Amino acid sequence: MVDKIEDEFDDKLLDLFWQFITERQQVWHRRVIEEKPSPWTDNEILKQNRFTNVYRQLDPGTQYVIQNILEADAPREDKIFNVMMYRLIGRLETHEDLGFQSLDSFNAETFEEELKYRRDEKGETVFTGAYMVAGYSQMGSSDKVENVSTLFGRISSGIEYFNDLISANSAEDAYNLIRSQPGFGNFLSYQVLVDLLYPVDYYGGESVLPFSVNNWSSPGPGAQKGLKRLIGDFNEFDRLEVMRWLQQNQDQEFDRLNLDFPYLMAEDGEDVRLSLADIQNCLCEFYKYHKILNSDGRARRRFRDSEARSAQELRSIYESAPSFSIKKTR
Repeated sequence: MVDKIEDEFDDKLLDLFWQFITERQQVWHRRVIEEKPSPWTDNEILKQNRFTNVYRQLDPGTQYVIQNILEADAPREDKIFNVMMYRLIGRLETHEDLGFQSLDSFNAETFEEELKYRRDEKGETVFTGAYMVAGYSQMGSSDKVENVSTLFGRISSGIEYFNDLISANSAEDAYNLIRSQPGFGNFLSYQVLVDLLYPVDYYGGESVLPFSVNNWSSPGPGAQKGLKRLIGDFNEFDRLEVMRWLQQNQDQEFDRLNLDFPYLMAEDGEDVRLSLADIQNCLCEFYKYHKILNSDGRARRRFRDSEARSAQELRSIYESAPSFSIKKTR
């Protein structure tokens, strides 16, 4: 069945998908590696609208997770707890201000006081507005800070939960365990899972959970819409099968279209190929891109050069990245 997937794609849209992600990665390369001034592309849609990076690990928020949570000298349970907290809050500045949380010393009341102080006294935004997260009505309050504090108080007291996650039989089983917690919907649970699958130096190149980002994926609503644009009828094919085909055939597809995709380079000089998690993300961004291209929608976020991080700031973030080297990016 997998061999037949390529025959079911809309050829023009499949080509557009690879062209879009190539140009998006070229934007990053010109901006960060070549340090060229903006604009970094002639594509008007990419000039004017904000799209996330092709490689998920290039996002500063993901690098924060890798460098400040996954690489921390702490038990796996604490790292899982902090990744869940960081992804639900969604703001790097909030977690950075709170600091790395230990399960042994976590206090929900203190946590709530600190969040309220940031929100009410300092007038700062506590949670992200970049994506929607599930409601917390079952936590018993109309105040999100109180609900989130109660939620993490409950999670922190269940050591069996973390043991179950660490001993899960598959990435999908681990995802379902994350998904079982209130507030962790399909999208958020998958983001947590992917974070826990990044190889880190602390474990000698292994990850917190013993699986690979290419073992399994859960396409979120945006990725499903992107898939539907590429291959409309899923009666014969599973979405994961289609994503696997895209991930496994990326080299051939770039060659077929004569696209110069600027792969990241690993420390050993090998290309870092797009993972299933990256493909999932690219499908979501492609859906947004195609909507704008066809004038049937617009991006939620516009790109403003004046608000963007400088190339130097981005390079400083990547300098400590354990999984790739920007110096060797071609």
